[in-house]
Amino acid sequence: MGKPLFKNIKPGNIFQVNKSGKTRKIQDIPKQDFLICTVCEKRMEILETYFAKKLVSINDYNNRKDKFKIIKIGPNEILNCLDIDPLLFKLFYFSIIWRVSVTSNSSFKNFKLPIKIESEIGSFLNDNLFSSHKNLLKNLSLIKSYPKYHLIVYKNKEAKSLFSGILTAFRMSEDHFGIFTSDMILFFYLNDNKIDYLSELISNKEDGKVKFVLTNSNQWKDINLAVIEHRLLNNKYK
Repeated sequence: MGKPLFKNIKPGNIFQVNKSGKTRKIQDIPKQDFLICTVCEKRMEILETYFAKKLVSINDYNNRKDKFKIIKIGPNEILNCLDIDPLLFKLFYFSIIWRVSVTSNSSFKNFKLPIKIESEIGSFLNDNLFSSHKNLLKNLSLIKSYPKYHLIVYKNKEAKSLFSGILTAFRMSEDHFGIFTSDMILFFYLNDNKIDYLSELISNKEDGKVKFVLTNSNQWKDINLAVIEHRLLNNKYK
């Protein structure tokens, strides 16, 4: 959603043409069929800038022991983020999901939320994003409700490169969506009945510590292979 997240996606630019025929790039992130107004773009930029820095720190969690704690939940190794506000994180990942859903970028044509849920998330963002970092943080204590959907984030703990952007995103089944990056995978679920108890424990649905499921290279490979197999078997959502 932010520039670091989508820097590898092409085509990703919008150009404005003036009366003399000269072009000027005015947007380089997934876009709607119409331009987001300047005020709204600024509100999202405040959030994106904040989390661009957080993504760097997450990739360097081994050297930031005061900001992260590793725990075990079942067989899973979980990275608890101690200094990331869970409501801010919800705003961030909902903004990613909403942007990918509304964009006309063909790279994400197979990722489309149901209209009702897309509208629900869009309203949540509109009500709680502000044009200054100060007001964004000040408003957090006033948020009484938010869209309640499960989000599980997997991180490849052995990835050596910095976060380098979204590779693809698509609807995996009727109630299950995936966003795939170079070293993180976000699984988004619309139906609580389609998720098991252990997955509930590692989800970021509730207002608790922000959690990332850490995987080694073999586990990361297994997850990706399972996703590919799942896609091949679910032709309806290609």
